[in-house]
Amino acid sequence: MLDSPSLPAQEKSLLRLEQEGALLVLAGTESPAKTLTVIFYHLLANSLMLSRLRDELSSVKGDVSWTKLEQLLYLSAVIEEGNRLSFGVTARTARIAHESLKYTPSKYVTTPSTPQKSYTIPPGTPVSTSTLAAHTAETVFPDPFTFNPDRWLSDEGKERRKFQMAFSKGSRKCLGIELARAELFLVTATLVREFVEMRLWETGPEEVAFVGDYQVAVPAVGAKGIRVMVN
Repeated sequence: MLDSPSLPAQEKSLLRLEQEGALLVLAGTESPAKTLTVIFYHLLANSLMLSRLRDELSSVKGDVSWTKLEQLLYLSAVIEEGNRLSFGVTARTARIAHESLKYTPSKYVTTPSTPQKSYTIPPGTPVSTSTLAAHTAETVFPDPFTFNPDRWLSDEGKERRKFQMAFSKGSRKCLGIELARAELFLVTATLVREFVEMRLWETGPEEVAFVGDYQVAVPAVGAKGIRVMVN
């Protein structure tokens, strides 16, 4: 960054570099940790789900690589569902187009209008939504607050993937998406394979509930986090 001839001086100031560093550390730790927390709470709260995942992972022979793990359908579905219910960046991140946009509601929109009315969005208009709104839309994700990896496995599951916004979308999506996916696959698989006896200890669903919005979803004040007994 310091050597870049295209960046203006203010982008190379000490404060700006400090901000970049803090963002890299935060995004590289907080987001995948949140998703892993959601995943392991629900796996340990549902023994059938955990057994199903463990059986699938037992089919992987030899060295466990990210490339191999990505081919596992149920593991992939578990991670998709963990990302959905961890919500990624929870604040609205606006996009602004420099040209007019035509918006036509999809079949998932429930606004009472037949046929659905299209809208022209003028140039320069900020447009945004939140991951909470997108990930809990009941027309897309029935029973949205239930952790259900099966929702990603059918043909409908393939359709749902375009509504997955945990890493945002388009040219402004998370730069570290592939690193985060590698972390999620490798850590989830390793813990499930290596630790056969894990159980929740004094931990309920409130510990992974979306109660506060601090750029990421957080539970209620006073929450103690996920606590697990491991043998």
